[in-house]
Amino acid sequence: MARNRSGIRYCKNCNSRPVYVENGRAHDFCGKRCATSFHMVSDELHDQFERLALSPAANKSQVPCKFPKCRSPAFVGADGTSSGYCSNKHRLEAVKTGRAEACLFCYKWPKATIEGTLSDFCSKKCGQDAILNAPVILSVPMSQISFKDVKKQFLDGWKHPTAKPTVVKVYKIYSDQNHNNNFMRYRQSVERRTGLPGGNSKRRWHGTVRECRLGDSDNDLMLCSIGGCSLCSIIRSSFSLAQAYKRTNFGRFGHGIYTSATSSKSNDYVAEHGGSPYRAVLLSDVVLGKTIKLTTGNTSLREPPRGYDSVVGEPGGDLNYDESIVYKNEAIRPLFLVIYRS
Repeated sequence: MARNRSGIRYCKNCNSRPVYVENGRAHDFCGKRCATSFHMVSDELHDQFERLALSPAANKSQVPCKFPKCRSPAFVGADGTSSGYCSNKHRLEAVKTGRAEACLFCYKWPKATIEGTLSDFCSKKCGQDAILNAPVILSVPMSQISFKDVKKQFLDGWKHPTAKPTVVKVYKIYSDQNHNNNFMRYRQSVERRTGLPGGNSKRRWHGTVRECRLGDSDNDLMLCSIGGCSLCSIIRSSFSLAQAYKRTNFGRFGHGIYTSATSSKSNDYVAEHGGSPYRAVLLSDVVLGKTIKLTTGNTSLREPPRGYDSVVGEPGGDLNYDESIVYKNEAIRPLFLVIYRS
């Protein structure tokens, strides 16, 4: 059962709301919905699995079960998607033995593969539950590919002549759905206009102020409400141009939202005010579109030069390390929270 530093117990299912207390007795869940969600199998596929898998002729594919030495055909859901396994028993064993990555919401069933891409979730239901609980950060186990990819990008991007830090935790961020929808629409519009795949989206680092200890452990998953905690504010409702100038009152390329491919540069902007022994940085998805590369600053910019979607400051001239600047809130969204030790 997750607890924060004040000893408050949080729901065993969503880990984001306090448990329900009835007549002095603390339950395991915040309410009936989360209790039901936790105890029932994640979606229709799980319910159908045990029922249909008993019949050799029912919903069986020609693809064998992925569990080692099992030759039984994999179960196929009503939508025609193969689960990859012949039974719930083998699905559970695959997760327990590390042969499959666990869903980031229930941590019970293997992640689903959708159109050839590994999802964060085992089912549509777990994905919907994550969105309903947003804003939320979901712990990524160290054994999972996304943890290793984020860690590698962080360490590879550490260019300053200091010892590389140790990555302690990685969390996947699911923030405000409205902003996420705006981001997706903006990315699509830039892609259509420029012909650049994904609108030339890149993963870039952003350092900011943390007034709490969010992410220090799996017991510290609640976003704080401290006014000066930019980290929790960004995770809750994404980036804001209105807040961008308040801390430094300076931007080499004007009034925009700044990120960098150099993690050690973003580290320079991290400020820890919550007593944590660690540091926290965000890895964000940034739609750069058509970029203009500059080596000399222009503090008067309020938008990119005509015909461009973003500014990329290149090393040389005024800069020692790169930075990327966008001038629209919808051009960026937080993807991962990385906790590290210097």
